[in-house]
Amino acid sequence: MGNSLYVISATGKDKPGLVFSIANSIAKLKINIVDIEAKAVRGYFLTFLVVDLATSTCGYEEMTKALKPLDEHFDLGIHISPYEAGRRKTNKTLMRLTVMGADRPGIVASLTKIFTQHSVNVEKIKMIARGNYIAIEILTDISDTSEIPTLRKTLYQFSENTGLDVSLSDNSSFKKEKKVVIFDCDSTIIKEEIIDELAKAAGADKYVKEITDRAMRGELDFKAALLERVKLLKGLSEDQLMTLTKSVHLTPGADELITSLHSMGYKVGVISGGFSFFTDYLKKALKLDYVFANELEIKNGVTTGKIKGEIIDAERKGEIVKEIAKTENISTDQIVAVGDGANDRFMLKNVGLGIAFCPKAILKEYSHGMITKKNISGLRYFMGIPDAKL
Repeated sequence: MGNSLYVISATGKDKPGLVFSIANSIAKLKINIVDIEAKAVRGYFLTFLVVDLATSTCGYEEMTKALKPLDEHFDLGIHISPYEAGRRKTNKTLMRLTVMGADRPGIVASLTKIFTQHSVNVEKIKMIARGNYIAIEILTDISDTSEIPTLRKTLYQFSENTGLDVSLSDNSSFKKEKKVVIFDCDSTIIKEEIIDELAKAAGADKYVKEITDRAMRGELDFKAALLERVKLLKGLSEDQLMTLTKSVHLTPGADELITSLHSMGYKVGVISGGFSFFTDYLKKALKLDYVFANELEIKNGVTTGKIKGEIIDAERKGEIVKEIAKTENISTDQIVAVGDGANDRFMLKNVGLGIAFCPKAILKEYSHGMITKKNISGLRYFMGIPDAKL
């Protein structure tokens, strides 16, 4: 049977009827199509077919003669050659790489060089966005490598060196439609760290910021660090807290991204190690579906320097995403989470797609992808949502 198989490829300017013309010419000769792929790219048409002449009484010459008028009429570059088996595997392990950022020459060459070095096979490449951001999606087979952690580190280093954002995810995770997107608050949805801003108002900003930075890097226990910092916030008034909500800035693109996600039917939430007085404000401003945060204890209109109720730390964040999944009657694979620090590691680990946003080093180990830009709106490309204008 192998000797009866031929490969037909054709390229030309796109127009209606191209696939029919080729398929109909082959059908008239009773030649069977055993594999086919066709697509239009930027106004050009390309197709690839594997056909079997064993089902027909005609030979190669007759098939070539039948297809020649199509070449002339549609100005198609038709090429026919005997089929020779290439790399075919039934046990592929597919992963999807998405890369986005400012366009430049050499992006595909750089990425495929990394794949070659790690014995990763490229299955398909396509552009999913073009404009202020370009986004490229590469489907890969990693079944010939055991170096996935090393591969991911290399891609993250590529991201940091080039400013391009990358995400490498199990392709099967895209088979389950995402339903919920969860963000960390401080230094993710907003630019600032709220506790540092509160510390400025309390006159303790230098000491608090030092503790914050160490906690974000995972050098200090989050609960102990939080309680120590909150003690220094004693005596702040409710008016000072509310004034602060008006001075904090959303991360560029966050408002537009959340509006877009809501319009597409996603539930959106925030799980924060920060404070509820601010996340409650965000809930109204951004129409969030879920909000979880720590609550500052307030008595007689001023903060007491204590936390009221359970502290939301890294472990608790990981538990909350599971609770949201249960509430929504979905699996955690259908949740996307975005964060920047050590306190977000279990939140990212427990979901189908975990993205580190301008992350501290420790969070990279728990993420599927990394956004290094100061614009979070590119998240939707990591979610497999293409640009409708492409």
